[in-house]
Amino acid sequence: MRDMAALTPAKKQAAYRARHKAAEQSRPDAIEAALLQQAERCEQLSDEERAALADEIAEIAKGHLWRAHELAKLAEKVRPLGWHPPGFPP
Repeated sequence: MRDMAALTPAKKQAAYRARHKAAEQSRPDAIEAALLQQAERCEQLSDEERAALADEIAEIAKGHLWRAHELAKLAEKVRPLGWHPPGFPP
């Protein structure tokens, strides 16, 4: 890692902004927002670009499904024995 003391304040700020922007763009909600924007203008994309976008959206969906499944399994482990949601038969 570079020695931050050797950088000027402007270079430190530029590096901070670059790290902050990269972190912001890697957030799931930011990624989804970007994909939604691309999907809205899909008529303007070539067939290859549309196929790539569809693949990317499908990958995100699979990730959500996997996470939902893992969280549901965790919820089952956490629930007390014999507990049922209100309104559901035992």
